[in-house]
Amino acid sequence: MRMTFLSRICPTAFALVVALIGGAAFAPAIVRAQEPAIAPLTCLLAPARVSAVGTDLRSIVADVPVSRADFVAAGDLLIQLDGALAQADLDVAEITVRALEERIARNEGLVGRNLISLDEVEQLRTDLALARADSSRASLQIARTSIRAPFAGYIAQTGVAEGELTGTEPLLQLIDVSTLRAEMVFLDSAFGRFEVGQNLRIAVDLVNAEVDGIITVIDPYLDAASNTFSVVAEIENADLLLPAGASCRIMDGS
Repeated sequence: MRMTFLSRICPTAFALVVALIGGAAFAPAIVRAQEPAIAPLTCLLAPARVSAVGTDLRSIVADVPVSRADFVAAGDLLIQLDGALAQADLDVAEITVRALEERIARNEGLVGRNLISLDEVEQLRTDLALARADSSRASLQIARTSIRAPFAGYIAQTGVAEGELTGTEPLLQLIDVSTLRAEMVFLDSAFGRFEVGQNLRIAVDLVNAEVDGIITVIDPYLDAASNTFSVVAEIENADLLLPAGASCRIMDGS
């Protein structure tokens, strides 16, 4: 068999080239190491909803039937304000409505006999409509004196007591802990490592629990002062086993 020019000049070099070329075909692919999990600087569980319940009515607090740490359902009474003035306005409006209805009923029959002008009857009807509007407004004011829970949750704190005058400050704070938010802060080196909808395995060491969280919010920017950004994951807590305010951490492999 005829030998190539390289094999005749340097058999050793020829063998080495053949070995390198053949070995390259069977060389294993380079596997990039998986990026290590990045721990947040801080991770804290917060209530999904917090409401500083207030009112724009200037009134005296008649009753506060709830206390701190009480659980209330949506629509439960939280604070009862004095509604005596609104009730008096409603009484006056209802009396006026009844009186006008009776006058209109008597006078409508007189229009056909030209004993009363049509304009007078129309004016009575306008007065009746205004009186009914006053009645509806007074009823609304009475309803607003009963301040009710906008959602189910726990009373975190109360800011008023019976006999106090309402002002611009919140009357009480209501929190919903059936869903929690894991609020995490990361260094800029973790930017781009997360995406909305991603599942995270989160540990809460205080109660020795591991739960799943779904990322709902990622800051699209960095804080220039600290080179950090925030990520928020939502955690179901229907059994109320996880306490709001507890610290948390991301499990390895998340």
